[in-house]
Amino acid sequence: MRIENVVIPSEMIGAPPGYPAEIPLAEVNRKFRELLGPFEKPSVPLNIRVTGEEFFGDVVRQNVVYDVEPGESVCAYHFFRKNIRPDAPGVLAIHPHGGDDCFPQGKEQCSRPDANDQRNYAFLAALRGFRVLAPDALCFGTRMWKFGFSTGLRYEIMVHSRLCSVNRSLIWKSVWDNSRALEALEALGCPAVGVMGHSGGSTQSYILAAANGKVRAAACFASFATLRHQFYQFRVSHCCYHYIPGMMAAGIDWDQVVALIAPRSVMLIHGSEDEGTPEVVVKAFERRINEAAPGSAVVYCDENCGHDFTMKALNAGLDFLAGKLAL
Repeated sequence: MRIENVVIPSEMIGAPPGYPAEIPLAEVNRKFRELLGPFEKPSVPLNIRVTGEEFFGDVVRQNVVYDVEPGESVCAYHFFRKNIRPDAPGVLAIHPHGGDDCFPQGKEQCSRPDANDQRNYAFLAALRGFRVLAPDALCFGTRMWKFGFSTGLRYEIMVHSRLCSVNRSLIWKSVWDNSRALEALEALGCPAVGVMGHSGGSTQSYILAAANGKVRAAACFASFATLRHQFYQFRVSHCCYHYIPGMMAAGIDWDQVVALIAPRSVMLIHGSEDEGTPEVVVKAFERRINEAAPGSAVVYCDENCGHDFTMKALNAGLDFLAGKLAL
């Protein structure tokens, strides 16, 4: 890989000795959930409503809105084929993160009705026969606001900082909102649900799968990260989703957390030339998950690819989900 190790001066930050701690998975789970924050039963019903509908050949794309918290709603696309099986499994398609130009796009990034572009994985998953929900993440698309000069990544940092000030984090909010999206898929009739995403959407996907047992399988494209590699070996920072105050002090890292997915299955899809997804981190994820339950982690390397992925890799991910969700 082209990425090079970078030695960060010790006066800037010093790696805690023995990090991460070698502790039982049950203790990882306890510490992670304590740090992530509480998840009480939602105080508002989903109240799913359809606000529009379009047809793209055999695929229906509905504009839907549902409530996630009091006074807060999420706009999403609901994709399905006209002749969809009544018991078709569902897939939550989480859009990429990207740079500032991606914030206004939100769910559009994975939802355009173009079957020849692998980036439209929400639309392509519907073509395969899944019922698909593709929502806007907080700070993106219909959930993007402007406060002073805080737009795009600046706004995301502001939102994350505000949440941290009340002992929450952006990933806590992501898990909360995406858990409500899983509830929406269940309400739409899906007997089994999976999740998929690219880049920041991948990060949200594997953390959601670790935190919520409703996820039967996850297909994650790139952006695997551990705090020890981000801070002490590589200059890699994708977005705010990887940061929960206190994780390093508690001695746990993301490869241990994703092991909570096992014995459910996860596919780790990465490009061989992706400087943002070092192979050493992919191997750390794979090792921890398979230590918890052999065979739970499947790795797919997209040869000669960077942070993007090919149609072949997407089809591998969709095949994986189809097998695990009994499509």
